[in-house]
Amino acid sequence: MDETSFSRKLSLSDVSYAASGYRQHHDHQLVCQLVVQGQGRIAEPALLQAVQEVARFCPAARVRLRGWWVAKRWSACGPLPRVRVVQREWDGLYHPGLDFIDTSLDLITGPVAEVVQVVGRSTYLVFRAHHAVMDGVGLIDFARALFKLLNGIEPERYDSKVRLEDLPPGNVAAIPSPVSQAQIPFVPQAAAALDRSRLWRRISLPGTDNKILLKTMLALSRLAGDDPVSPVRIHMPVSLRRHIRQERSLSNLIGMLRMDIDVADDCKAVVRKIKQAMGEQQELPVAVNSITSKLAFAVPLMVLHCLQSLVIRSVLQRPRFRCSATTSHIGFVDLQACSTATFAAHTVFGIPVPPLGTPVMVVMMTNQHSTEMVVSVNRTLLNDEGADALVVRLRALIEQYGERRMERHKKIAV
Repeated sequence: MDETSFSRKLSLSDVSYAASGYRQHHDHQLVCQLVVQGQGRIAEPALLQAVQEVARFCPAARVRLRGWWVAKRWSACGPLPRVRVVQREWDGLYHPGLDFIDTSLDLITGPVAEVVQVVGRSTYLVFRAHHAVMDGVGLIDFARALFKLLNGIEPERYDSKVRLEDLPPGNVAAIPSPVSQAQIPFVPQAAAALDRSRLWRRISLPGTDNKILLKTMLALSRLAGDDPVSPVRIHMPVSLRRHIRQERSLSNLIGMLRMDIDVADDCKAVVRKIKQAMGEQQELPVAVNSITSKLAFAVPLMVLHCLQSLVIRSVLQRPRFRCSATTSHIGFVDLQACSTATFAAHTVFGIPVPPLGTPVMVVMMTNQHSTEMVVSVNRTLLNDEGADALVVRLRALIEQYGERRMERHKKIAV
């Protein structure tokens, strides 16, 4: 199939993510970002050639938003992903003004994705795609496809048109009731002004920790939970691709598990809860085909963008969240598969999108040598010192966690 003939309808998730910001001048967009850190570099002509070729296998990488009202669709008629080479010393940590991290993308004109090679003492390949176009798993598959082409290997085709609306519905009866105001793992600061930008902090742990998701969920619950009677609600995104194994897609195919963590829980207890929830198919989409959901497609994106901005402003002014935190384990990444003849990957990490409906978001990945975590919080809720304190406590709890039960910890006072 010619990649320019690829076209599919938007899903409800696509519309929601696009409403966060869909034009170049919209700040604080929801952009998925994957960073491959290593030594050496990839010649710019080779990188440009690989990006040009990868669109044949990953047409979502060059889509544009077309149509109006209920006829909105993705069409692979846009420009190829942008390639940039930035000469700069970077340590792979958060710093204000990282323009190659926070650049907005345009869903109307494109490009909707880009690859940035940051060259200094170390080299960083930064893969970026608007969340309305790809989810985190899709971005990793896009990066893998590009590395295969750089290594002279033909990648798989990711051209499925399956949407959330095409999947079987979730088990509504088994999904826990919503929480009106969840306990959160820090005390929000008294901000002088609203600021939608986010801070993020990276935690690198040695070795491949297969229990990092469980430990992080438990650690966050300990930081958030003072009341032994009231459980802590952790949101856990999971890929829905296991329900459509015959399809390959970069699109938004993520469901949500709502996990209630009790004070007495340990890793085994959390595993049992996750298995039960997935066995009951709680992660599958709910109400995406309802009349109310379909009405969202009829509303102009500009109106949805304004409405979402008002909702976010209200949440940040009086912080009330339906979860204590969101934890996402994107999976294991083979460093050899992210290397070329001239570039050796040393580690890979993902940078979360700005947290909007959650007080804190943690994205985890593992590889042969290390376990990478990135913690993201909104700047209105925590300043730099508060974010540092949160990460110190979180890391300490994760590192201390073993067979013995973790002691309860008080909330962080910022």
